[in-house]
Amino acid sequence: MRRSATQAPTPDPSAGTRAARLRRGCVLAAPPVVAAAVFLAVFASVRNELPAQLATHVGEDGRADDFTGRGTFVLAAVLSLFGLGAVFGTTARFTSGVRQATAAPRLLLAVGAGTIALVGYLAVMLLFANSGAADPAAVRFSDWQIAAAAATGAAAGALAWFTAGPDPVAADQDIPAGEGERLPLRPGEQIVWTRTVTAPGMWAAGAITCAGLTALGAFAGWWLLALAVPLGLLFAATGRVRVTADARGLTVTPAGLRAPRVHVPLDEIASAATRPVRAVRDFGGWGYRARAGARGVILRSGDALAVSQASGGTFLVTVDDATTAAATLNALADRERRPTAG
Repeated sequence: MRRSATQAPTPDPSAGTRAARLRRGCVLAAPPVVAAAVFLAVFASVRNELPAQLATHVGEDGRADDFTGRGTFVLAAVLSLFGLGAVFGTTARFTSGVRQATAAPRLLLAVGAGTIALVGYLAVMLLFANSGAADPAAVRFSDWQIAAAAATGAAAGALAWFTAGPDPVAADQDIPAGEGERLPLRPGEQIVWTRTVTAPGMWAAGAITCAGLTALGAFAGWWLLALAVPLGLLFAATGRVRVTADARGLTVTPAGLRAPRVHVPLDEIASAATRPVRAVRDFGGWGYRARAGARGVILRSGDALAVSQASGGTFLVTVDDATTAAATLNALADRERRPTAG
């Protein structure tokens, strides 16, 4: 009796992709919904014990010094939670189009969930603090509640990180720099190419971050105000960088500063060329970025200097006149590799 062989069904890779997208969609949508549901449930349970005016701000002496109507506070809290969800959702919409592997979408989910959980905890804390208060001016806030809010945010972020799973690895991870032009160099001739790159978007992001931390610090305490200053300086430093190609190799530093810097030595440069870069689609955002097979300083979309390293991988930096920078590095690297006559 003859038996016919049956072919095993071929796994459908798109099914795994759909499942991953569904899982990440849930991780993105759940935090504002859960936080708002918990907040409204707590509000319903303590509503009859709340004063008409809620203490919503505490001064340095620990005493309440600002008050908000009960209905206004509830509306503002719910809108804040869903507003944060909309901001992170919109950002995820742009970064979800990244073709290559990048940590940005997973990290974005974790940061979004943690931020929403922190804000939700603070809103619930205010309800409990005001519950049963005959005089809102007598309400006190404990410092440990801020630490508990931060711990809640960290736990929610960690849960979102692990639930989202690893970022998908695309097949086209490599970013070949290819072969670029070469500047003609005479024996012993020295050449230096340098250019500054400005990213107003980084400054804007820094200003928004500082403003948000300052506003939150007015309630949470001075430590957030202290955090806003170094963050503002960090954004200011990374919003303008100097790119230099010379006999040492390729160097990228914040304009006017010597550190921190990124340096690719000349003997590590296999070749240099230019290539177009889309900041969000290729690297998931702006700043110092890393993904499989490549890293770089991405301050905008457009032409980038792409350096193939002898040890593997590609370093990129978006800069004007990248063609001349690549030609400079190729000429210097060729001379470095050329054997010296004995």
